[in-house]
Amino acid sequence: MTDIKQAGQKLQGQVQDAAHTATRHAAPGLEALARVGYASKGIVYGMLGFLALSVALGQGGATTDTKGALIRLDDLPGGQVLMWLLVLGLLGYALWQLLRAALDPEHHGTKPGALLKRTGYTLSGGANIALAIFAARVASRGSISHSQNGTANAASTVLHIPGGQFLLGLVGVALFALAGSQLYTAYGAKFMKRMAFTDIGAKYQDTLKRVGQLGIASRGVLSAIIGGFLLVAAWRDSAGTVVGVSGALTWLRGQPAGNFLLAAVALGTLCYGAWCGVQAMYRRIRVDG
Repeated sequence: MTDIKQAGQKLQGQVQDAAHTATRHAAPGLEALARVGYASKGIVYGMLGFLALSVALGQGGATTDTKGALIRLDDLPGGQVLMWLLVLGLLGYALWQLLRAALDPEHHGTKPGALLKRTGYTLSGGANIALAIFAARVASRGSISHSQNGTANAASTVLHIPGGQFLLGLVGVALFALAGSQLYTAYGAKFMKRMAFTDIGAKYQDTLKRVGQLGIASRGVLSAIIGGFLLVAAWRDSAGTVVGVSGALTWLRGQPAGNFLLAAVALGTLCYGAWCGVQAMYRRIRVDG
């Protein structure tokens, strides 16, 4: 039994060494792809924030999610070319997230908190692959319908499996934990340690830090709202109350001083898009572990 365990550990080490070696050789290209990924993500969230701000200012339109933002981007002049570039960028960002999860190039380690964070990178990678596939469908078909009820439909599916209420509640709790982490990160500006502002003065660095804080905090607010609706749905055993990003923005508008709240989160989302662009240029990216 000991020999089998040692052989398994040796094989695992060889696989990891091979993965690190292959990644190290491809590092310059992977880093460039990751930077294009951050820029692509910034464009999507910038459009998302712009659309929400237009609603808050009474300019018409409707709030939407990232898929809806892609559809609106496709409507712009040269939208189809932009869409294919976004497909490449979103896949690049997904690959970067998966590398962060698997090879741990930022040396988070294997403690429970670090493993939870790396699991989040894996989920982020999967979500961005799905978004890239959607963008490819939009680019290839020219137009595509999109339902804003995808989150509710997914929640309904979960509720119909054994233990679905408990699982849905866990997702809600996880989103609350994510929201807390995002707000804490924004407050402490912990993201700055990943940046390399070598050619920017302290005054401009402080401005960029504020942009990042506002952007990440707005994501925390949206995560908390979505998580809250998931917990209510789990308690009531009904997916009808579940909302996604679009629904969370619409809910904000329906509150007292709703247009102000929506405008604040919309501006924060615009800041997040801008911060993604800043990361594309200045983030320290190691892909070789």
